[in-house]
Amino acid sequence: MTAPVVIAVNDRPEGVAALHWGLKRARRLQTSAVLVATTGDTPSAPVHLSTATRELIATAAEGVDHVLHEQPEDVAQTLITLSEDADMVVLPVRRRSVTMKFLLGSNAMRVIAEAHCPVVTVKSPA
Repeated sequence: MTAPVVIAVNDRPEGVAALHWGLKRARRLQTSAVLVATTGDTPSAPVHLSTATRELIATAAEGVDHVLHEQPEDVAQTLITLSEDADMVVLPVRRRSVTMKFLLGSNAMRVIAEAHCPVVTVKSPA
């Protein structure tokens, strides 16, 4: 079996898009998926997936071996660590202006810079 696809997932539209993109890759490679719950760009915010998102994960991941990391202490570090043995990391990202990206910082930027495998960023459909 190929290395797993690591997918950051949240309740936002881009999180759902990343989930579907990552699971499609896992199916194509006939491998497993490691899902990491995230709130987005705020490393210290509590991570709570809605019931609807949990149900979506259960339905969308049908037929794919998967595990869900529900409340990582440091989402970016968890993704970076998991990337050591991963085929790819799939990250949901929001559309933001250059100024907002600079002011707010980003878990995504940290993962992209430090991951040990390729990283794909997925935006929600426009």
